[in-house]
Amino acid sequence: MALQFPPWRHDSELAMVRDWFFPKQAKQELYSTVLCHTSRDLRQRAIDRVSLWLFKAGQLPPALVATASLTDALIHDEQRRSLSGTAISELAMQSIYAMAFARFVNGFVDRDVARSYAAEMARDNTPEGEEVPRISISAAKGESSMYAHAATIGMPQNFVDLRHQVTHADIPNLVYLRKMTELALDWIWERWWVKNVTGDPERALRELEDRRRISREARNGAESSKDDSTNMADASDSHGQTLPMKATLGLSTAQNESDFSSPAGSRNAPKRKSTALEDNN
Repeated sequence: MALQFPPWRHDSELAMVRDWFFPKQAKQELYSTVLCHTSRDLRQRAIDRVSLWLFKAGQLPPALVATASLTDALIHDEQRRSLSGTAISELAMQSIYAMAFARFVNGFVDRDVARSYAAEMARDNTPEGEEVPRISISAAKGESSMYAHAATIGMPQNFVDLRHQVTHADIPNLVYLRKMTELALDWIWERWWVKNVTGDPERALRELEDRRRISREARNGAESSKDDSTNMADASDSHGQTLPMKATLGLSTAQNESDFSSPAGSRNAPKRKSTALEDNN
């Protein structure tokens, strides 16, 4: 599927997501020079990026969607095995695997999409000069047509077998589902990623690092401004408490001075009555 307006910025971004999904296939020396933390498992970040692309574009190549869905199932299984007392039961984990695998097979061998992907998926198996076998839209419905479509694109028959089993019969055990999911991802890698995503992730990785640096600087600047504002507020509060105290002390001092400067008891002392002798004198 060739998207007219792909949601990724350039081929380098798609290549970056490719290496996030398949770290064993990535150029480790490039990762070590561009991003210092790429030893982490970045598969979840790749799943999130594909989800964002699907939201923006509405549709994506089935190989890209299947890679995200199958990888998500593996991550859930790994978390379930590594954490004791996990909330994911064995039955729930089987259902997650079954749904992811059924969607993966349907995305490639369904009647409505098989023709558009026949040439894309089978061109490497077709001798030069020989036309890629065409798939008739009027082919019979059901399992026989799905097997025919799978053969056209080189999909192993046991992939279709498992799809029918999880859809119409009992779901296999987790060991088998896990192994088949890993094989499916290997098949998608060889049949789609290697042929259709050949870009270099270096440009996208450097852009990602630049965005992180800008975000980090902006965050540090905001925190610094917040600290400065807090310090100014503290200083303002400190001055605001000191000045009234000084003013109060000044008023108290002035009041005391005025009290001492006036004659003692001049206002409250009662007048002495004159005696008859003083009046006569």
